[in-house]
Amino acid sequence: MYYSIKSGGWQRIAEPTGQEEGLLGIFPYEKMLACGKKWGISAEILEEARRFSYARYDSFENFDCVSLEMLDFENILLSIGSVILYLEKGKAFFFTSKMDIVTALLEECLEGLGERVTLNRVIYSFFELQTKKDDIIFDSIEKEIMDLEQALIATGKRDCVSEIISLRKRLMVLKKYYEQFLNVLDILVENENGIFDGKTLRSFKMLYRRTERRFQNVLNLREYVTQVRESYEAEVDISLNTTMKIFTVVTTIFLPLTLIVGWYGMNLKMPEYGWKYGYLFVGLLSVACIAGIIIFFKRKKWF
Repeated sequence: MYYSIKSGGWQRIAEPTGQEEGLLGIFPYEKMLACGKKWGISAEILEEARRFSYARYDSFENFDCVSLEMLDFENILLSIGSVILYLEKGKAFFFTSKMDIVTALLEECLEGLGERVTLNRVIYSFFELQTKKDDIIFDSIEKEIMDLEQALIATGKRDCVSEIISLRKRLMVLKKYYEQFLNVLDILVENENGIFDGKTLRSFKMLYRRTERRFQNVLNLREYVTQVRESYEAEVDISLNTTMKIFTVVTTIFLPLTLIVGWYGMNLKMPEYGWKYGYLFVGLLSVACIAGIIIFFKRKKWF
């Protein structure tokens, strides 16, 4: 599928005529090698770009090759498809695993630009759309972290390991995505092959700065999750200390009773055995030991 882009307009065409100011092509991966052969694009370069995940930018003699993994910002653990961009002055070919999605995105770019449409602006708009919905996911993750923190403080929630792991996993995916997307934009603005005009390069530089802020936002959210995790670990430690304290108090209370039982359980003849108040004496001694230890602990405020 080809699009002919001329000043002030665009149209879908069956085959290029060579008279186009800008030529845009969209092809599935199944037709990638055939299209590459037709336009003299190295099959090895295209296959290498296809094997790479997330984002990568390579500059070659007279053309650039970009591979992108398009994130689904409604579920960032999943990808909505990958795309390879072959960029040459006046030409841009998109090879993708999701023809319908990429076609819809590019036609959105073409229609959105209106009379200002140029091939360079379409390419820029396509890159810009890759981070269009990220504010929604940032707000969602931040609210999720705040709710988790509130649950830890207000309700003393003790089972939040799965939530913390899920948050860290999603933020790791975002961090990796933006990190590599920044690398792509960094090389793109160098414009080694002179593919983009000055106005488009300025737009890419603004996109780079916005993406940098997104990346910093991801790092801030990761730090926030780390703080929540540390708060959770502190709560777990306090709970464990309280449990151990109770066991220690109980053990200490019954320690004298264990000694008394062991003493009078010896197979020896003792004077108390012949005393009619001997049994009562041992019982009172046990109660006195328990009462004395409890009073001692209370005064020390150990429980």
